[in-house]
Amino acid sequence: MSDDFAALGGAACCCCCCLLFFISNLIATVSPTEMALKYNRVFNTINPEPVYAPGLYFTGPFVSYWKYPRTLLTMEYDSRHRDVLDGRTSDGLPLSLQVAFQYKLMPDKLFHLYDTFESDYEAYQDTYKLFGIHLLTEISTNYTAYQFFNEKQRIADDMRKIMDSFFQEKLFAEVVSLQINDDTLPEEFTNSVLRAAIVKQNIAQMTEQKKANVVEFQTDRIVAENQANVTIQKARGQSYKILQDARADASIVELQAQAETEAYNNIKGKLEMKGDNLVKYIWYDTISGGSVTGSVQDQDVQMLIGVHPSSYID
Repeated sequence: MSDDFAALGGAACCCCCCLLFFISNLIATVSPTEMALKYNRVFNTINPEPVYAPGLYFTGPFVSYWKYPRTLLTMEYDSRHRDVLDGRTSDGLPLSLQVAFQYKLMPDKLFHLYDTFESDYEAYQDTYKLFGIHLLTEISTNYTAYQFFNEKQRIADDMRKIMDSFFQEKLFAEVVSLQINDDTLPEEFTNSVLRAAIVKQNIAQMTEQKKANVVEFQTDRIVAENQANVTIQKARGQSYKILQDARADASIVELQAQAETEAYNNIKGKLEMKGDNLVKYIWYDTISGGSVTGSVQDQDVQMLIGVHPSSYID
């Protein structure tokens, strides 16, 4: 009895497995990052209408989905994959390039991609690889070694534009971005460019130093000119002051002389002095400080009348 139950259980389990296997072959899933083409294994045909929407799909017997990514894919040419690109610059120097570019399949051209390149599932990747090698090495011949040394980003942008145009027209994909990860030129050229760069940098530094010196000298000249102007203005002010003081002194002397002249004229008229008497009066008046000038005023003055100066002993 137990053997019968065991046999029945085994049969039921086998049936469940077969059922699950059958159901799994009737259902396919498409994720949000995928798109698919429906493939009939009996007739070996592809439905040209791509499946974009993610979800579960009932496929029916002998039908499967060939899935393709909707995300960005990267193609690399580098030493890790042993496919470094060997080419030449426009001036004939050998060039080794390590390049990576990101591309995206065009959903509306998915059937054309399959129909043109898919002899086997995902065989298009090998085609992209070969076309990438051809295009990149050909594009590199448009630029000199010096441009690769100094304008790598511009060359990468040009490569992306050319490859994007070709991929959209011929390979049913878009090239979104491209990077030149390494470009190896002959060592002699690299060393000469580095030396030239150092010399150029030194020239630039000396040029900037020259400009700084010119500014400094111009500033010193402006300061010197201003200082000279200050000195000139100060000298002019001093000369004006001396001139004004001299004029004032001259005016004072003139007024004093006029006053003395008038005073002595009055004395001459009232006292009727003239000749030597008037001269002596003027002299004694001046010595005693009685004149208008008062040159000896407030001084202790002693006069000896009729005594020769040589006979005076202090």
